[in-house]
Amino acid sequence: MKKVFVIDDMPMVCDQAESMMKDRYEVFVWDPDQDAVAQIREAKPDVVLLDLYLEDDVSGRILESLAGDPELSSIPVIVTAADASVLLIAKFYSMGASDFIRKPFVEHVLFRKLDSQIKLKEIGYRFEL
Repeated sequence: MKKVFVIDDMPMVCDQAESMMKDRYEVFVWDPDQDAVAQIREAKPDVVLLDLYLEDDVSGRILESLAGDPELSSIPVIVTAADASVLLIAKFYSMGASDFIRKPFVEHVLFRKLDSQIKLKEIGYRFEL
């Protein structure tokens, strides 16, 4: 079973994602009291869902840490937000994000994006600027 790591500061979003995905993926949910990158290193997910709007630019630091770590840089990161400007999404793409999805999640859209990113990772494809 493929693994998805969800990073969001809203328990309702984490619950929704976990409920939606539990039959199709092994789901890990971020514990905000612990280091996200360390949790990702331990879980070894196939893809990460990362909320754009974590406090104090935690999202940006997580993305930069993943992109800068040879062991973790191949993990696709799909950034998530209920509403985000084109410029903000572009900023996160330039920092290494693989895709974007709006919240609340629509099941078939979420699965399509997750499966696409997992498949791209499996074949070794990574978009580079």
